[in-house]
Amino acid sequence: MTSDLPKCSRGEIWLLDWNPRRGSEQGGFRPGIILQSDLGNHAEGARTTVVVPLTTQGRAYAFYVPIPKGKENGLPTDSWANTTQVFTVDKSRLAKRLGKATPSQMKALALAIQAVLDF
Repeated sequence: MTSDLPKCSRGEIWLLDWNPRRGSEQGGFRPGIILQSDLGNHAEGARTTVVVPLTTQGRAYAFYVPIPKGKENGLPTDSWANTTQVFTVDKSRLAKRLGKATPSQMKALALAIQAVLDF
């Protein structure tokens, strides 16, 4: 039963519990953007969602999408979405909804992911 799991939607920014981490994966508590479609997010029995982690260590790199701090997204500092690390996570990792990315940020994420995967 999934009623005890948070309900998330595409484009939302959540604080996630990334522990335990392995190798160069993200670790600790840090925000991530929900990438999965709402068809998958809201499906009955769906326990997982697809996310991309945010980092405050931005790089001038095509695969890092800037997400400036703001009221709408709830981020306390300027961040970057690291599209080289797309994860499927159990929704139990979703600790707190912070806010939402803008449509232009989601479009930039889609383009960066296309580049990462060479689509």
